[in-house]
Amino acid sequence: MTLSAVLALFIAVWLSLANRSIGGTLPEDIETANIDDGDPELGYFSPWSWWPVTLAFGLALMFLGLAAGVWLAIIGAPIVLIAVIGWQFEYYRGNFGR
Repeated sequence: MTLSAVLALFIAVWLSLANRSIGGTLPEDIETANIDDGDPELGYFSPWSWWPVTLAFGLALMFLGLAAGVWLAIIGAPIVLIAVIGWQFEYYRGNFGR
């Protein structure tokens, strides 16, 4: 029981710190808020990028290699490495290079 109370306290402290870091109640949580009250900037995403799909395929091969055989993980590791590097440097080459 004591350990459960301590773990619940950990969660309560983390939620309190997260609430404080976002500045309290968000406009999305207020019933009378307008759409314009929220922050319109949600981030920058690449809708045309195939690197996340390649990375997911490589990671799937690596995790399948844990279950079926190490040779799959050996095949998946270079795919993961290439996908991470390609995704990182996507905007430094080609039509979108700066």
